[in-house]
Amino acid sequence: MNPIIDIDAEICQDAGMAMELEWLLTNGLGGFACSTITGCNTRKYHGLLNIALTPPTNRRLLLAKYDEALIYEGSSFPLDTNLHTLDTEMTGQRFLMNFRLDPFPIFTYSIGDVEIEKRLFMIQGENTIVVRYRIISGDEPVEIHVTPFVTYRDIHKVNPNGLSLDMTVDETENGRFRFRPTANAPSLNFFHNAKSIEKPEYTWARFHYPLEEELGYEPDDFLLRLCKFSFIIKKDEPAWIIATTNEETPPPALSLDREQLRRAQIFEMKAREIHPKNETDINIVRLLRAADSFIVKRGNGISVIAGYPWFTDWGRDAMISFRGLFLESGRFEEARTLLLSFLSHYKDGLIPNTFPDGEAAPLYNTIDASLWFIHAVYEYYQATKDLDAIRTPFMEVIKDIIQHYIKGAPFGIGQDSDSLISGGEEGWQLTWMDAKVDGKVITPRIGKNVEINALWYHALRVAAIFSDLLDDEDAFAAYGLHAEKVKQSFEENFWFEDGGYLYDTLGSNGADPSIRPNQVFALSLPHPVINGSKAESVLATLERFLLTPYGLRSLAPGHPDYKKRYQGNLFSRDMAYHQGTVWPWLIGAYIDALLHVKGANRTSAEEGMEIIQPLLQHLETACLGSVSEIFDAEPPHAPRGCFAQAWSVAELLRAYMKLTRILQAT
Repeated sequence: MNPIIDIDAEICQDAGMAMELEWLLTNGLGGFACSTITGCNTRKYHGLLNIALTPPTNRRLLLAKYDEALIYEGSSFPLDTNLHTLDTEMTGQRFLMNFRLDPFPIFTYSIGDVEIEKRLFMIQGENTIVVRYRIISGDEPVEIHVTPFVTYRDIHKVNPNGLSLDMTVDETENGRFRFRPTANAPSLNFFHNAKSIEKPEYTWARFHYPLEEELGYEPDDFLLRLCKFSFIIKKDEPAWIIATTNEETPPPALSLDREQLRRAQIFEMKAREIHPKNETDINIVRLLRAADSFIVKRGNGISVIAGYPWFTDWGRDAMISFRGLFLESGRFEEARTLLLSFLSHYKDGLIPNTFPDGEAAPLYNTIDASLWFIHAVYEYYQATKDLDAIRTPFMEVIKDIIQHYIKGAPFGIGQDSDSLISGGEEGWQLTWMDAKVDGKVITPRIGKNVEINALWYHALRVAAIFSDLLDDEDAFAAYGLHAEKVKQSFEENFWFEDGGYLYDTLGSNGADPSIRPNQVFALSLPHPVINGSKAESVLATLERFLLTPYGLRSLAPGHPDYKKRYQGNLFSRDMAYHQGTVWPWLIGAYIDALLHVKGANRTSAEEGMEIIQPLLQHLETACLGSVSEIFDAEPPHAPRGCFAQAWSVAELLRAYMKLTRILQAT
């Protein structure tokens, strides 16, 4: 199979274009490696070894990068590219002939008649990054010098003053070079096949991160220059260096390489398995590989990182991503484990909203995560028919969630006399539109939210279905009757006759007629709360005002709060976050709504495929092989936010698979 991504020399050697292309590797613990395709770090999160001290959170950067130089005909040719000031040092980039994901980052450099390939990968379940260099053209041995730049800092902060570390460094007989930044920190161990090591310089070098400056953060970071490894690369003897927090001597780099390749080939095999005609589809391979990057361990369970490089695991994001990340690829046991993992933190009708980056207790300020949990359980049953799991423990929890939403849950969540769910308290953000700046919630949406009540109706229908399966006739009847009351009340209260669409929120100040994408869930869920001509009108509204090539706008143009661009400092960006900014994850719900209104036929599926094509093409830009968190509201719709977002990937995969199945069946 061809590489997942293949970038030629023209782009690799163009400073502007290459600096905008990033790659990501993850280790299943919350740790990750990422940078640009030139190896030039342009943000504080870039680095070769970001580790999670308490997986998957509390992350620290240990190894920022390697400076590399090839010795050729007596001269030193740097392979790395750095930013020490505002001007790029166009050094190694001019020798970079190719970058590809195949399936891991592979860099090809050409100097004279020598071509060198650098391959790097992480080991799953470990804080380990492996880099291997080999000659792919040229008969004579060559020498390469590799200098690690290390630090020990929170991934969200820089070291702007070159603060000293209480470090220890030693070299052992088994070829290990060990760096311990502080007495309480994990050690960074370098295993290698270098011919020699030059004694450490222990000098600080300043690096400049322009993307941090663009976002209003401190842009300068000091990294510690460690030792210099000197390797001799022969045609049949690659050079390798393994950086790890493990103390034990690792297996040879070549065997690690083969092991990770075997793991990567699973995605290709799985892509064929889930394709209706058992074909290898590059879009499915890319999306399966991207989906895997978000699945992490949390204690004895499983969780989902909401986005790289800065988010931790979020309940809402995990539940919305659930089908795309787990069920589409047949990871059913892990899917069940994820649901149980979040149940271990369940209380008062709520599953956690988020786990902070550290060891703090989870936060529960969410009105929708528990309803999305019920939806995830429903999807799990549809995929597995695991009725035993529904019987215990899931149905018990579903009943408890519904009871809390009826009687009252934290944050003012509860059912009103009209059977609709209301929620919200001053100073708290409860829905997915959750931006908050200096204590001010930008989109508070206190009251009855359109998507929450669409989910509420769906949850009651799910409870009725499960009650029927479990032979609980009384509960089946009660939930069904309750759902009918919600449906009637929903249409009576949320329908905006003059506009031909649904109100976004019913609050104390009346109904909010802002055109937002939240109404799409009234059409898209397996049990849609509106149908017929009203559903057609809502879809037309979404298409006219909110649909873009990369997802749905969060607010329609023309609204006083509409923002065209997501840029500037944190305040400016949060003011735009849900005020026009495009969200790719909503494309999944839009495709569902399209098929609900126009029918799950070939014509509708072809229209859906055309709609998602720009997002599929986006897999070849920004973070290569993944999908960004958000995009600007107006053309050219620049990608913004996290460069790899779980629900963006999951919902694109889910939509693509749904459309593919329809097209292959018709």
